[in-house]
Amino acid sequence: MSRPLRVLLLCDRLDISGGVERFVCALANHLSREGMDVAVGSVATPRDAVRYPLAPAVRVLAGAGAWRQHEARSRAGRAWQLLRSQWRIGRVLSRLIRDDRPDVVLLNGLTTACSTLLFSGRYAPRIVCCDHNHFAARSRLWQRLRERLYPKVAAVVSLTQADAPRFRAINPRTEVIYNCSTLQADAPALPAQPVVLAVGRHVAQKGFDLLLRAWVEVVRRLPEARLRIVGDGPLRAEHEALAAQLGLAGRIEWLAPTPQIERLYREAAVFVLSSRYEGMPLALLEAQALGVPAVAFDCPTGPAEILGDDTGRLVPAEDTAGLAAALTELLSSAPLRAAMGRAAIARSRALFSPQEHERRWAMLLREVGVKQAYSQAVAA
Repeated sequence: MSRPLRVLLLCDRLDISGGVERFVCALANHLSREGMDVAVGSVATPRDAVRYPLAPAVRVLAGAGAWRQHEARSRAGRAWQLLRSQWRIGRVLSRLIRDDRPDVVLLNGLTTACSTLLFSGRYAPRIVCCDHNHFAARSRLWQRLRERLYPKVAAVVSLTQADAPRFRAINPRTEVIYNCSTLQADAPALPAQPVVLAVGRHVAQKGFDLLLRAWVEVVRRLPEARLRIVGDGPLRAEHEALAAQLGLAGRIEWLAPTPQIERLYREAAVFVLSSRYEGMPLALLEAQALGVPAVAFDCPTGPAEILGDDTGRLVPAEDTAGLAAALTELLSSAPLRAAMGRAAIARSRALFSPQEHERRWAMLLREVGVKQAYSQAVAA
């Protein structure tokens, strides 16, 4: 191509701290360094409200003005409001595609992708979709829409080997590209203090309510243990109330998202992931890359492909007693944590290289975009 490849990365919001938002900004920065003309787009996030750093060359597109999602009181009302919201998201993001005229588009998240594809059918051959969650994480409605819409797109990315066959049955052009950590360390910090770190949004998916119930047993066995939970989100007040109800009010630090998250990882003796479901969780990848031993629920996808027996402990999904036992085991043994920390860094470098992650994404998007640009030139 005689001009830079035009790439547009879309998600519904860019003003919150989450794995998808972090992924979009980090990938945009890399593609820009590769010489592509890159834009990130959302429904209404202006550049000064984007949560994660963006290179100056990355353009920021916002499709609408003020954007508010109203709370609905009844369950039926919430469902209807969600559908109305997704309908508007699809219309706004499809308009960004039409106006920006990119060579290739990356749609992030199942609901965002399906909502946008409903209004962007003629652009499907230049679109790549990545759900950022496990295959069955959303309701049957969204899964049916995916079955109808994903066969039309240029490619689909699965974050895990476990889900790849199911995505491939819908669209044979399915690639597995692991997430990776942009944080790296040569050696684990190995702090002596029994601090456990959890990172994530206060939403039901992250299972902080399960973690709090497990923490009751941890502090019964190890009264000196401390839990730090880093994140914001709609359920934070509910989780703080549950902690007080369980008698944990003085044993937990509630921290807001911070650019200094690496320091908090390095101060943690153990990382914990209590999610009910995940795709390929960035927080767990970051902990492993920094040499922090981890305990995680073995939810449908993600943790089992990240952790090894020598880097942490997998606990049956939502087994709070098992979670407490695994946390207690690791907190009680500094030599075990040291061995796990060294093994975690080695595993991260071997399987989740940032360079390989960036190379594969750039190669896929370039392949789709160049093909579409060539097809347009021939048609003209």
